[in-house]
This record gives sequence, structure tokens and C-alpha cells, in this order.
Amino acid sequence: MVKDPVTPRPRFSEDQVLHHLKHYLPSQAPLKDFIHHNTLHAFQGEFFDKAIRKASAIFGYKVSLSLEEYRKLFSEHRIDSELLISLLYREKGENASYWKNAMLNGKFDFKLSQRIGNIRSLWKSSYRIDLDLAVQPVLFRILCSYLDQGIAIRHFPISQSGFLDSLREMEKNTMVSIFKTSRARKLLLSEETTIESLLKILVGEESWYEQYLFDQQFAHPGWSGLVSFVEHKPESLLDTKKIRLKGLIIFELLLEIDALDHKYGPIWAPLVHHIPETQPKLFDDIDPKEIHEVLRLWQLAYEWSYFDQVLAGIKHIRAHAEVRPDQSSFQALFCIDDRECSLRRYVEQLDVESRTFGTAGFFNVEFYFKPEGGKFHTKVCPDPVTPKYLVKEINSNSTRTTDVHFTKHSHSFLWGWLISQTIGFWSALRLALNIFRPSAGPATSASFKHMDAAADLYFEFDESNPQEDGLQLGFKVEEMADRVEGLLKSIGLTFNFAPLVYVVGHGSTSVNNTHYAGYDCGACSGRPGSVNARVLSKMANHRGVRKLLAHRGIDIPESTVF
Repeated sequence: MVKDPVTPRPRFSEDQVLHHLKHYLPSQAPLKDFIHHNTLHAFQGEFFDKAIRKASAIFGYKVSLSLEEYRKLFSEHRIDSELLISLLYREKGENASYWKNAMLNGKFDFKLSQRIGNIRSLWKSSYRIDLDLAVQPVLFRILCSYLDQGIAIRHFPISQSGFLDSLREMEKNTMVSIFKTSRARKLLLSEETTIESLLKILVGEESWYEQYLFDQQFAHPGWSGLVSFVEHKPESLLDTKKIRLKGLIIFELLLEIDALDHKYGPIWAPLVHHIPETQPKLFDDIDPKEIHEVLRLWQLAYEWSYFDQVLAGIKHIRAHAEVRPDQSSFQALFCIDDRECSLRRYVEQLDVESRTFGTAGFFNVEFYFKPEGGKFHTKVCPDPVTPKYLVKEINSNSTRTTDVHFTKHSHSFLWGWLISQTIGFWSALRLALNIFRPSAGPATSASFKHMDAAADLYFEFDESNPQEDGLQLGFKVEEMADRVEGLLKSIGLTFNFAPLVYVVGHGSTSVNNTHYAGYDCGACSGRPGSVNARVLSKMANHRGVRKLLAHRGIDIPESTVF
């Protein structure tokens, strides 16, 4: 009798699991840059309905309206009944009546649930210990201190060696340990400690290692996503720090072992002894249920109802009188941001002979910007783009306002006491007055402060001063022409130029909001588009650029000014 060969169980691979984990973690950049991240990007390779069903089962995401909400929309005629019947016959054929009844009258026992976190939750239910509560306060304090960008009063003692190596060095050379027990300390100091060896202590069964790491890191996806992002783009921090997701995981696993040792002593059973046999793996196939198909059909009907309404609305809009391009009184370029789109409509209504264009608000010129007197340069183009150019502000006569309330002297014992007894009272009075008469202060984030409008910009390459901060200082004439050509062709403005072409950036003002980057221009990494608008205008007005553009078929008249 010949036995079927046993398929070998795949071994735990640290590198593969980390790669897989990073794919699912949010791409969380530091808040100084604006990032638009698709939370479902890991599911983009699958059909939409299957992808969202899988994301919902794994992470507990709400991926559609509820059945009751769809039925309410139908009763309010926001989902068209005739369209619904047509859709059902197209999708289900002879079974259309059955599915219509299921959609309108069916009763389903459906609750939103998630697989993520189920394994690690057994610590609380079976061991009576909340590892998040025991571990995260220490983990986040150390992580915050290590990644600090100069806000903290005291710097992290050692940060040049990388996160894990710095912790090892501190543990060797200080009298006080991070840990409460000896085993975790010894494991940290050992160079042979790996993720796999720590998971063997905590989990015990190799087939559950990956799921445990997903459970652990998705208990704080923002932090894990940030570390993963900084690992691959250390330049995303102004004060760069070396840190890897692997090091973060090892340290968190050590803190978990330390917490368990502190409560139970060094001998306790790994988690595998409490995992139910029926427990599904995180990425096991999701069996579709009837409720999933009902929700899919409702979503299709809802989308098609909107589609028909939009087309009907467009059909009944009375067309404006056509304006010949050569009659444009002026032309204006705006960001494709929805706020700028509304401005475009007002401009076109006020002057029917004007023409406006929409484009990404960095205006096809990607660079880092450094204000005069600035310590760092900042990115003013979409985050995925990595510029090799630097544009500097020069000849600025403006002075930066300061506020004595933000002086570092307040951190010392003597000065802190004196300031609190004097300026502290004035601060309280000013805070009260601000309620009745709000005013902007030095801490206000205002787009007009991003650049001095009266200052010059060093934007043209000069061989005598080619580089600064490891970047090419300014653009060569050919590089300018490439960017102006690319922009003009992308918006269809290649002939019949008006005497004036405005390039309009946008920004905002915000007080005490850590997410202020989301209010400025997303195409400029969450910064105002003012510098980009000026640089593009200077490039388009450059005689050398216009000469090159003329050879490429874009003839900008001398009378046209950007």
C-alpha cells in the first residue's frame, strides 16, 4: 500500500512574514507630510466585492451601508425601483423575483466581526492579563522619546545605533532596567534573540506565529505603520532616526514576556494550549453568505441610480455660449482640489471670456523648499515623488515673530518659577481675551507664512553653486522646459495664450491642530502651493525656456505673462 506523500508544512520565515505584514499596515508617514492612503490597498488585486468582504472579515471594517439603510434609501426613492428590477434581471435572470424579495423583505442574522486580534485576546480571557495595558504605556513612551523631533525637553540618551541597539546599550550601561524581570533583560542583551525564538516562548506553535504578529501590530496600526514607513524612508523625519519594524516587534515581544514573567514567574504555558481547534486562520477563505450578495446588489442599484441622476442633470443644464479660445480675457491654473474647483466656477461665471484649468497643485515642479534662515528643507510635491532639486528663498526682509511663552528657559527650575509667576498670569489673561477677540500668534499655522512674497527664489541652476543639502540647487533650463511642457500639454493649453496666465496655489490657516497638513495642498505634501505657483510662473516666463518650448511646438507670445 502506497501512502500519499505528506505535504510539508511551510516553516515560519521572518523576512516573508515581515514583508507580508508591511503590505497590510497603513502607510503612516509623520504628520509633517500629507499622505492619502488607501486602507484597502492590500486587497487591490481582487474583485471589488470579494476584496471588501475579505477586508471586513479579517479586520472588521464596515465596507457598505447596512441592509436597513439601503431599504430606507429605496423607500425614499433614492434607489430607483425600475432600475433595481432591470439590474436584478441582468444579474440573476429567472431568479430575479427571489432576490428582490430577499432584498426587500429578507431577514438575516448578520453581525460585523473580525479575525484580527482573536488569538491575542486569549491572554485576557484565559490568562487574566491585559497585555496591551501592561505593555503599551512603556512601549509608546520609549518609542515617542526615541523618535522625538526636538519637542521633548530631554533627548533620548543614545539614538545613533538604531532603536534596538540603542536599547541594548542603555540596558548594559545603566543601573535601572527597562524590564521588571531578568529573563527579558537577558534576551534583549543576547545578539542571538530572534522574533521566532520569542514567539516560541509566547505562542509555542509555529503555524500561529504570523497571525500572532498581525494581532500584535494591529493593536496599534498607526505606530507600526509609522515605523515601517520610516524604515524605508528615513528622510521623512527632519531629525532622521534609524528604526526597523523588526526591532519594534522584538522589543514588544520582550515586554510581553516580561509582563507574563512578572505575574506568573518564569514558567507558564504558551498560548497554543488555549487556542480552540475551530479557530480559523487569519487569511483563510471567506465563505460568501446570502447577506453578502444582497448587500452587493443593493450597492450596485444605489450606484446606478446616482449615475442616471447625474446624466439626467447634465442633460438638462443649459449650455453657456461657446467662447472661442482666442477670445480669452485671461487664463488661470488652479489645483484640482475640490475647494479650488468651486473658485474656478465663480471665476468663469464672473467673466465668461476667461478660461480656467485644473491640475495637481504642485504644478509639475517637484522640489524641496528651504526658507531663508530655515534649518530644514521641506517637500512641496506629492509624497511618492522623491525630488532631487532644492529651491531656496533669498533676500527676504521679513522677520519671524517669536513668543516668550515658547522659550526653553521655562524648562529650568529658576527661570521656570520666575516665568510662571510673571508671564504665566499674562498668558491666562490673553487666553481669556482670545475667547472674545481671537488673534493669530506665532504658533498659528498660516499658509502666508510659508514664503515671503517679497523675497526672491533661487530656482535656476548655477554651475558655480551646484548643490546644497545633497540636492541640486535649482533647475537647468532644459529641466524647466520639460516641466512647463509637461504641464501645458496635460491641461491642453498649448496655443492661443491669453495676455495673463494666473497660477493659483492654495493653503489654509490653523491653530493648535496636529492634522493641519490635511488642510493645505495635498499635492504639495500638505503645504501651501504658493512656492510652486511662483516657480512655475518664473519658469514659464524664462526666455530660454520659451525658446526651447517653441522648438517643441508650444509658442508662447512675448506679450503673455505668467
